Amino acid sequence: MSDYVTTAYGEALIKLMKKKNIEKITVDELCETGGIGRATYFRNFKSKDEILTAYMIMRWREYEKNHKLKEHKLSDIYRVQRYFEFCYSMRKVNELVFTQGHHGAILNAYETIVTDSDTENAMDNYESYYMAYGLFGILMKWTKGGYHETPQKLAEIVVERIFSSNRN
Repeated sequence: MSDYVTTAYGEALIKLMKKKNIEKITVDELCETGGIGRATYFRNFKSKDEILTAYMIMRWREYEKNHKLKEHKLSDIYRVQRYFEFCYSMRKVNELVFTQGHHGAILNAYETIVTDSDTENAMDNYESYYMAYGLFGILMKWTKGGYHETPQKLAEIVVERIFSSNRN
């Protein structure tokens, strides 16, 4: 699917979610708001959660490319801090999704992002899945806590306390 389709449906869905619960949003409303037809929706997505997941993955891939994150290991503080900066930049969307009980869409996105399962560099190993779920858990706690820590502080916690303790 194209970035255009993902962006149109993703932004339309988020706009509609600000007004009402995702469960009450119809496909017709979504298509009208996004300016794309029903056939395109059904050809590309099985659910509104898939739209959210695809939208977050697309946004992450842009961010990842702009910050040259592939040049850094998953456990590198630079990459971990950029991950939390990205999450912070998406905080309004994250809060909306969490509030409406669809955090599985975020988890699916972060699983794909961390494991690279949508690229030719897929890392199908336990460590990458451990990272995906661990970082998602930290994101949930951070979101529910009101983002009191900075992305830098969270990166330090993850790298110094979690990563270093796993190496011993």
